[in-house]
Amino acid sequence: MSNPKFNSEDFQGAPEISVKKGSCLIYRGEASQKIAYFIVSGSVEVKTECVDGTQLLLYKLGAGELFGELVFMGVTERTASVYAVENATLIKINENSWQKCMQNPAFLKKVYDILLHRFIETTEVVNRLGQSTVLHRLCIYLVSLPEWRQSDADVIRVTLPSNAKLATMVNCTRERMSAVMRHFYKSGVIEKVGSDGEVLLSHSRLLEMTTG
Repeated sequence: MSNPKFNSEDFQGAPEISVKKGSCLIYRGEASQKIAYFIVSGSVEVKTECVDGTQLLLYKLGAGELFGELVFMGVTERTASVYAVENATLIKINENSWQKCMQNPAFLKKVYDILLHRFIETTEVVNRLGQSTVLHRLCIYLVSLPEWRQSDADVIRVTLPSNAKLATMVNCTRERMSAVMRHFYKSGVIEKVGSDGEVLLSHSRLLEMTTG
């Protein structure tokens, strides 16, 4: 399913704020203030913490998306940390603004859709981490890319995150991720076609890796 989007008009009267790259906007485990955020421009990363203290990237959000909305649904502690990965403009939503928005049936449907979308994304992360090796976890991530849902071809052209970002997604070191990626290139699972991270991915070869 496509990721549902909101727009600034949904939150008329709510204040706009600017945040700098690297800012932590929400801390996992802190008592929830009755505040959520809408992204006007820029992007954020939503992360949780593993038992060994490392952070795991759940997903990245950009313009038109919400975060922190669970605070209005009875959640008393923040369930993840949120960091600005670039300078961003946000709309700060308090409980009064949220309740006004929820009186609009179209807005209510978008909230339902976004919760379903986040559940699917989080389930994919859990399934990926349930794999025993870095190679298998990376395969699960790659075969779950949304681009496959938009194409019937065995090979697709995509831009992958950096090895450091991929390592965060599958909970391993950057060095280990670099070694696994070298293996993928050598095996023909991934073929580099550009200098900006653009590659060709083979679905059938990824599945062979996953089941092998």
